[in-house]
Amino acid sequence: MSPSEPTPTARRAGGPPPTEAPECESSTCHAISTPETVELHTAWPGWIPLTLIIATALVLAAFAVGRIAGW
Repeated sequence: MSPSEPTPTARRAGGPPPTEAPECESSTCHAISTPETVELHTAWPGWIPLTLIIATALVLAAFAVGRIAGW
């Protein structure tokens, strides 16, 4: 940009204020998302991941209590 060229804000100064862009239009996610397939909605029953999360939490809690208690 040369010194004689006006800055972008100077070009807009006389015009109307810019309008708000629609959601996601001006961001990096515009036109690159892919829809989720229907098969993924029923790929895992809800209780399987929940069971794994609870089991992991119990193991970690037992490890922490064991380290503190000195077992």
